[in-house]
Order: sequence, then C-alpha cells, then structure tokens
Amino acid sequence: MNIKRLLGFLLIVLPGTVIGLSVYTFYYAKGYSYLLDDPKACINCHVMRDNFIAWEVSSHRSVSCNGCHVPQGPVSKYYVKAENGFRHSYVFTFENPQIFRLAPIGQRTVEANCIRCHVATVSNISHGVSDTGMRCFDCHRGVGHAF
Repeated sequence: MNIKRLLGFLLIVLPGTVIGLSVYTFYYAKGYSYLLDDPKACINCHVMRDNFIAWEVSSHRSVSCNGCHVPQGPVSKYYVKAENGFRHSYVFTFENPQIFRLAPIGQRTVEANCIRCHVATVSNISHGVSDTGMRCFDCHRGVGHAF
C-alpha cells in the first residue's frame, strides 16, 4: 500500500471513528435528554438522585429543573444547558463528582428565577442581593430540594 492510499484511508477512517464514537457516547449517556424539559434527565447522573427525590416531595415539584436552573430565554436557555453539560462532563471525568456545587453563574440564574416567579412576594422585600449579598436560597435552601 502506498503512502497516499494509507493517508487517504486514515483521513476517512479516523474522523469517521471519532464521529461514530461521539454519537454512540451521546446516545448511550442519554445526552439528548438534556435538550428536553424532563426532570428525570437530571438523574442520569447518580449523584443527582438524592436531589431528584427531594425535589419530588418539595413544594416546587411542579416546577421542572429547568424552571429554576436555566434562564428562560430560548437562546440563553440552550447556551447555559450546553455550558453546564460541558462543565458537568469535565467534573465527572477529571474531578470528584461527589463534590458537586452550584457554580456562581448558576446561583445568579436560580436567584433570577426565584424573583421572576415570586415577583409579587419579593417586590415588598427591601433586602435583595444588592443590599446584603444574600440570595433567596440562603434562607430558603430546602424549598426546591433539600440539597
């Protein structure tokens, strides 16, 4: 086999293999489920199971995970979902997934969604984030789920 044929073969087989493995991994890991609004997508990762169970019995069980954890705009929603997906994949691959905390951008998103849903309640409260540095979930930590 000459070098041109070998190179041509590798230029076809290697990208095909990478793409094929990527598609298979996305399917096997149920990556498509994160594009939907089903809270069961969160329990694809076993470390989220306790959060899911706590959410099922919480006062916010009628609000999906996306209702609290992602922005509500169509572009920003999928941008944050993609960013979270990459960050979660990194943590689960290279770090300790048992220590899983809400990132600062996630905290701001949750806070904005608390205010959006409860605007009538919080409009009369003068101690917002800008005044004290506290967020809704600093006092109401167990409302969405216990963790």
